[in-house]
Amino acid sequence: MKSKTIMLIAGEPSGDIHGANLMCNLKKLDNSLNFIGAGGKRMRKAGLRGITNMESLAIMGFEEVFGKLEDLKKTFYCLAEMVRKEKPDCLILIDYPGFNLRMAKVAKEENISVLYYISPQIWAWGRDRIKKVKKYVDKMFVVLPFEQKFYKKYKVKAEFVGHPLVDMVKPALSKDDAFSHFNFNPGETLIGVLPGSRWEEVRLSLPVMADACRIISREIADAQFGVLVSENIDVTKMKSLLGEKNQSFRLIKEKKYDFMNLCDLLLVNSGTATLETAILGKPMIIIYRLSFFSWLLGKMLIRIPHFGLVNIVAGRKIVPEFLQFGASPYKIAKETLSILADQSKIRTMQDNLSGVKKKLGERGASGRAARAIWQELKT
Repeated sequence: MKSKTIMLIAGEPSGDIHGANLMCNLKKLDNSLNFIGAGGKRMRKAGLRGITNMESLAIMGFEEVFGKLEDLKKTFYCLAEMVRKEKPDCLILIDYPGFNLRMAKVAKEENISVLYYISPQIWAWGRDRIKKVKKYVDKMFVVLPFEQKFYKKYKVKAEFVGHPLVDMVKPALSKDDAFSHFNFNPGETLIGVLPGSRWEEVRLSLPVMADACRIISREIADAQFGVLVSENIDVTKMKSLLGEKNQSFRLIKEKKYDFMNLCDLLLVNSGTATLETAILGKPMIIIYRLSFFSWLLGKMLIRIPHFGLVNIVAGRKIVPEFLQFGASPYKIAKETLSILADQSKIRTMQDNLSGVKKKLGERGASGRAARAIWQELKT
């Protein structure tokens, strides 16, 4: 019996992680599977053949698209040719909607089954894309609890498999060992800064976060600050961005969940990191800044009352959000100090975050997604 070929496309660092985990779980079901397509180094390690440097095409905001347009076009045509030549048994798309929905059209023209894992956030903006999903995608495998209901409203087949972060977000060290490893003082306040995984969002958010920390340090003299550096970010550029403020921060480049687990509070760039922080049950403040043009366009398109994923899943604002012009260092510092000084606020936030974690489903999401996809392949 001829082994099956699955094509996957992930264009973001988080997509590469989820894609690799999915591939490993699919291999457990059928070790003869072949994987082609586009992803990053984790998917390459899991056995992907094709384009394995897609992290360089990660995009934040509308303006960034124009700067990478030529690279995106070349990559798209290369993958479209791969679809036509290799005729995979199915195409699995992972988030990255602008690119992936165009690729879905190519696959359907070749009569190839199209499955979508990790839904694009079309429930927040770009709802016109639902027409493309309905036309070109055979089934959605969603990781947020409300997404299944959203797609069924538009008569799109969707299955909630749970969020893979529930398995992934777990410290490896005890707190004592982690304090020793990172050389932080357990008796002093520790604030974590998570500026994002893309350079553009780091460039726009980190200076504001750093200035807020400077204000906080005036009120909490022994406060400690750690900045999480994504593996996709150049540490030298990060230090340059911090400038003279660099001396006040410890840059954390590994064991991120162990570091996050030590923090009394985290300043988090809006996105997946808010869910990671929620799973750990850590108080947080959400901060997000875009270029002016991207923010203006986003304001016209976004149709939901909250911006942070943790608040969207909760269905209400359980974590403070400071966005764009409202993200001033003074406001962020004031809110941080207010939370740290009030144990009842901290307990309430932790209780609400525990509720969000429960909504993300039970452990084993990647395995459930793999089994559901395998069933689709067999039909």
